[in-house]
Amino acid sequence: MVLSAMQVLLLLASPLQAKPVITEERVYYSFKAITRNEIWQQIKLNSPNGEVEKAGQHLINVAMTQTQMGARFRYDVSLTQCKLVDIRPTLHITIHMPHWENSWQADPRLVDNWNGYVRMVSNHEDVHKQYAIKMVEEYERRLHALGMFKRCKDLKAAVQKTRKEVVGQFNAENAWFDAKERVYRNGLQWF
Repeated sequence: MVLSAMQVLLLLASPLQAKPVITEERVYYSFKAITRNEIWQQIKLNSPNGEVEKAGQHLINVAMTQTQMGARFRYDVSLTQCKLVDIRPTLHITIHMPHWENSWQADPRLVDNWNGYVRMVSNHEDVHKQYAIKMVEEYERRLHALGMFKRCKDLKAAVQKTRKEVVGQFNAENAWFDAKERVYRNGLQWF
């Protein structure tokens, strides 16, 4: 493919944005149980957050999605301006999920119910993962939009403020998603 001189100039003039570096891992916490009650007791003991009190209710966190977002960039400094260049946001996602070690010893109906429940929980955590990916993409967009500042000190403050705003926005969206899910779950038969 041959590029025209205009196409080459446009390619050279437009900043090539690198995509965010996103890594993901699933971490499994194990437990042994034979009955439904034993499963819940083991989850309370072994899950990352166990049992928590939220709005006066005791909730058991079966799974959890954690994120660590950052960015690599450098400051392009001159006598009159400071701007970010080579912006490369990073995101690490860790999804904590349960693993029932001795499920083969339990009633097959209980195991089937558990497997269906864990699939639903996994799908729920995957939605949190998608929110996290949107968060880092928004962070990248907003870092690129910062533009030039007279002093790097002001630009650094703007970077910190931007990160705080983006994380706050996506924490609120995750909380809203969890609240909607809780309402939805109340109408269903659960494991």
